[in-house]
Amino acid sequence: MNAEKKPASPKPYVVPKIPTSAELLEAVRRMTPQEAQQALRYRVVPISWEPGRVTYVAAGERAKTYATEKELEVSAITNERTMLRELQAGQETELMGYAVSGLRNRFPDLSAAQPFGAMESLWLVMGLALIAFGVMWDRPTSAVVAFTAMLALFLLMAGIKLWCLLPAKLPRAPLAMKIEDADLPVYSVLVPMLRETKIAEQTVRAMQALDYPHARLDIKFILEAEDQATRKFFEEQRLSSHMEVILVPRGVPATRHKALNYALPFVRGEFLAVYDADSVPAVDQLRRVAGTFALAPKTIACLQTQVGFINRNENWLTRQSALDYAHQFKLLFPRLAKFGAPLLFCGASTHYRTQTLRQVGAFDAYNVARDSGLGLRLARLGYRTALIPTLTREEAPRRLRDWFSQRTRWTRGALQTAIVNLRSPLELWREVGARNFLLIQALTLGAIIVALAHPFFLAWLATTATFLVLDKPGAPQLWLFLQALYGIAAALAFLTAMTSMARSSLFLGRGFSWAATILTAPIYWLLVSLATWLAVLQYFTGARHWTKTPHGMTRIRPQTGPKEDKKAPEAEKEPPAGPAKPQRKESEQKPPELAEKTPRTEPEKRPLALADRLPRKEAYKKSLSGAAKVPGKEPEKKPLGLADRLPRKEAYRKGPAGAADVPGKPEKEPLAAAEKPSLVGAEKTLQKEPESESKPTGEKSLLALISKVGWEDPRV
Repeated sequence: MNAEKKPASPKPYVVPKIPTSAELLEAVRRMTPQEAQQALRYRVVPISWEPGRVTYVAAGERAKTYATEKELEVSAITNERTMLRELQAGQETELMGYAVSGLRNRFPDLSAAQPFGAMESLWLVMGLALIAFGVMWDRPTSAVVAFTAMLALFLLMAGIKLWCLLPAKLPRAPLAMKIEDADLPVYSVLVPMLRETKIAEQTVRAMQALDYPHARLDIKFILEAEDQATRKFFEEQRLSSHMEVILVPRGVPATRHKALNYALPFVRGEFLAVYDADSVPAVDQLRRVAGTFALAPKTIACLQTQVGFINRNENWLTRQSALDYAHQFKLLFPRLAKFGAPLLFCGASTHYRTQTLRQVGAFDAYNVARDSGLGLRLARLGYRTALIPTLTREEAPRRLRDWFSQRTRWTRGALQTAIVNLRSPLELWREVGARNFLLIQALTLGAIIVALAHPFFLAWLATTATFLVLDKPGAPQLWLFLQALYGIAAALAFLTAMTSMARSSLFLGRGFSWAATILTAPIYWLLVSLATWLAVLQYFTGARHWTKTPHGMTRIRPQTGPKEDKKAPEAEKEPPAGPAKPQRKESEQKPPELAEKTPRTEPEKRPLALADRLPRKEAYKKSLSGAAKVPGKEPEKKPLGLADRLPRKEAYRKGPAGAADVPGKPEKEPLAAAEKPSLVGAEKTLQKEPESESKPTGEKSLLALISKVGWEDPRV
């Protein structure tokens, strides 16, 4: 007799184990490059290898969801902080190599790692030798040539200012609610921070206020390992599940772009936004940018938002900085975007396609420009940068030393970008075209040379004017002609610059403070020249440090959430001060049997004429002088006799002679707001008036009382 087969028992549930830090670190070190890429983005690490079977350790709910979608077998779990710490420890060499040398290994000619190479040295030596030879051979002719070149450069910059004044409308961004939450892509946000304890809480609130589904949002705060104060702040915070902190190990160069490169392998979003620590973006900005990317061609790799200042009107320096930003984002960038030219030095509040950003080598760790030269590199590789009209607010430096450090760093980065891209000028000409080549040189090297020469030309103008006043012997006619020509060009450039500033100020405000800021702009230009000289000296002395701009110095605190509607809903409005209107109670409502017998039939309310808005005496005079018929009134009566031109009470007292043409009691004229009877005296008025045929006799309900008095009179 065969034994009966027992039914297979269900597979027992195995509780996932929690690996130790040593086991997890060993698993991280054994990963292949593809597995490391998956682990850094989704926190899923292979921990056990068997023939035909690989099991994983997952950290957090998102990792479990990803493992379920990819049908990965999870045999162990851990927390996200432990996983991130071991991933950084096990992949430290690879992460730091990518952060520091990623662009240099991929595109060595486009990296600023070598500040002054052989080609740049050759061009510099040849230029200096040519200048020295010209001065020694024929000094007057050399001076005329140099003077003419500077004059052409000044005219070119003035022409660009005039060109920026032409209108250039931006395309409207898609509405924020056009894309459903389920259709939105995963969006990553990188926020590098260094010594930002004063505004760390503001930064977290600004990121929490972003209107984007948390399941599709990936926010990373990037901190330096030696920044103990900011690290302590975030250790005390309980961040949401879509936020995490990434610590960047100490290394050279210590720049913002190295920190961004270090965090880029952890990014899992299709799109990437880069904000500064003091950035306060519009709450619906990510939705609008995602909608714009969905409609834009794949060649649009970067979208730059509008940037403004929170404290733009705090003092003279912040107003000058605000005028700079207004000119850049309201006048220059729209013209460049419409022209198809690259947007130079964006950097702040910039959005990228993550895959394209990785393909072009990401950020240049050695370039201290706002965008590390990325905008120009994208243009050279066939991509475009567009401008989107959504606002991000930042903090302007309110102290002079802070402004100097920021401006010096920006100018040094612009000089780095110009020199790097001039290593092969003919290749740059072919890649971007002749028109964009000239624009790029004018906005980089041209702006720097003009700023360097500005104080010397001011001194030359002052010297020439002094000689003319003192009636000194004149110079040769050619030199006088060049002086006159330069004077005209300088006047044109000055008027153009002032007009451009006045046009930029219209986006910021009006008043005496802004007018004074525009009139004192030449002082600000001298400060820009001083910062430019300092930046050039730093570049040629090999300075590579990142001059940090302190934040949180302003007294103005931004609103980090959506603006509240000033008009409160009707149900939430507080009653106005003063005696409140009596409310009808349920007991005082019209009886239902009365409503069935005699439904209310009131004449349709129409707009009142001007006469009805005047006091009774004035309205009566208007009616006697042939005023227009008031809608809703009885037909106009015939002209009355002399007695009827007296006040009404006197006319009735005169007897039948004057009252014959007035059948019955005359209709009451509309009451003005000041003469409107109160509810207290309304009962006496109603007792004197004959009741309407449509109303039941003897009915004294409050509803009829309100109807007679006209509680909702539109004239009030």
